[in-house]
Amino acid sequence: MEEAEARLPNVRPLLEAARRLKREIETIAAGYGYDTVLLEQEKPRFSALLSQLSEKIDELEDLGCYVKDLDIGLVDFLTSFEGRDIFLCWKLGEAHIGHWHEVDEGFASRQEILDMTQLDFEWEFETPVVENEN
Repeated sequence: MEEAEARLPNVRPLLEAARRLKREIETIAAGYGYDTVLLEQEKPRFSALLSQLSEKIDELEDLGCYVKDLDIGLVDFLTSFEGRDIFLCWKLGEAHIGHWHEVDEGFASRQEILDMTQLDFEWEFETPVVENEN
């Protein structure tokens, strides 16, 4: 728990930068009506932004984050609790990690960590494995 919490000062600016890049990409695409022929004119700029976004996500993953939703700034940290894997759940704007959920559930199922000082998390740093969609 403490390790994940200690990473937040590095996670925040990376997540904010990734969100800005995603919004910029969406703004460009929307400005061209998502027309692939017209977007071809913006290909160098679009490619550069996509590359920067990918780098930010890679950096977040290197910090142990599972990026769940860039729009709301949601990341999870995998950890073990009472012999099972769970996700510690943090959203941009929250001061601390205060929620968790099972690995097969999501944001809607997250539960508040009532007294973090009483919980004994077994932190196992694991870099997320992201399957290539290509």
